Amino acid sequence: MKTRTTLLLNWYANPYHAPVLAAKALGFYDDEDIKLAILEPTDPSDVTEIVGLGNVDIGLKAMVHCYAAKNRGYPIKSIGTLLDEPSTGLIYLKKSGIQSFDDIRGKRLGYVGEFGKIMIDDLAKCAGITDYETVRVGMNIVDAIRRDVVDAGIGIGCFQQVELEHEMGEAGMLRIDQLAGLGCCCFCSIMFIAHEKVLQEQPEMLQRFLSATQRGAALVADNPDRAFEVIQEYYPRLDSELYKKVFNRSLPFFSRNLLNVERDWDKVGNYSVRLGIADKGFSICDYFTNEFVPSTPFSEVKPLGCSV
Repeated sequence: MKTRTTLLLNWYANPYHAPVLAAKALGFYDDEDIKLAILEPTDPSDVTEIVGLGNVDIGLKAMVHCYAAKNRGYPIKSIGTLLDEPSTGLIYLKKSGIQSFDDIRGKRLGYVGEFGKIMIDDLAKCAGITDYETVRVGMNIVDAIRRDVVDAGIGIGCFQQVELEHEMGEAGMLRIDQLAGLGCCCFCSIMFIAHEKVLQEQPEMLQRFLSATQRGAALVADNPDRAFEVIQEYYPRLDSELYKKVFNRSLPFFSRNLLNVERDWDKVGNYSVRLGIADKGFSICDYFTNEFVPSTPFSEVKPLGCSV
């Protein structure tokens, strides 16, 4: 009998979830004896809490949220990476006149949840800027710009920036990682997270889940046209020019091996301390594990010998 499990996405199902969606559509989870229910959140800000309360088995959330959730007492851990360092920052229309961070003076800036506001305020403080307004708009930054609710807002380059360009014209981004001196956009890497009870009680299920997901990631990397065709057939609402663009822009960021990257967790931990959402004495081992990720990336080719 198949093991039933749940995956709560970080937003509605879209092309930057391609490895999971392709694996679901092609029966890779079934091959691993997993009956997977893919769920969409009503409010993306609730995902870490829902996982942390044990109401779903697995979730997807940005790395910085994992630090915040753990600091609030939720017993969660990252078991793998879906999107690796997608560019994230303040997106804007180039005709708005914004060219540098200094141009936010007098502007209305949209953010998704509380940590987006914390990041904006931290950067503004560093720049000595006080005359700006922050507006919570959730994930609907493009709609907020279109309705003239905000002048710019936090989004990721492979989705909201693509959407803004598609609907309203040439767009730009002030990357948060560059402004904050992080050296990489790892704070917004999208992680597979699970309650520690699931890690302890269902380790084999997690291994099989990641094995199937890795097959999906391999398909996306090796045959992206086929992968998108499979996804849009399984999810007809993704059959559009916009979502094809989102898929293509997401391709460089999909993790093929799904591994957590220790360097990134260290960087984001220090950044989280600076933002006041994690404690100074953090240990990255408390936040992630690679023990459930397959030891080698999926390949349809059987090796003729062992060279390691």
